[in-house]
Amino acid sequence: MLAPEVQRRLITLATRRARPVAAFALTAREQEILGLIGEGLRNAEIARRLVISEATVKTHLNNLFAKAGFHSRAEAVRYALSTATPGGYRRGD
Repeated sequence: MLAPEVQRRLITLATRRARPVAAFALTAREQEILGLIGEGLRNAEIARRLVISEATVKTHLNNLFAKAGFHSRAEAVRYALSTATPGGYRRGD
């Protein structure tokens, strides 16, 4: 049995509508990296694909986490998957 506060938090997270990426004012590169972590790529894989350093990937991730209020990579991945469209990731409504 989960504590009532944990139950409330889980219900809130499960029912919260995803805000469009544009609501976070992410840069094009941050949006691109969000899409790539949504595809399951690790930082090193993202760095190779985008021809940037892994440290730069981490910087972009830190910035997008701060802007979007993500507390974990899993939360960012869940968001990326919830906003995925067949042609890529939604950049706003």
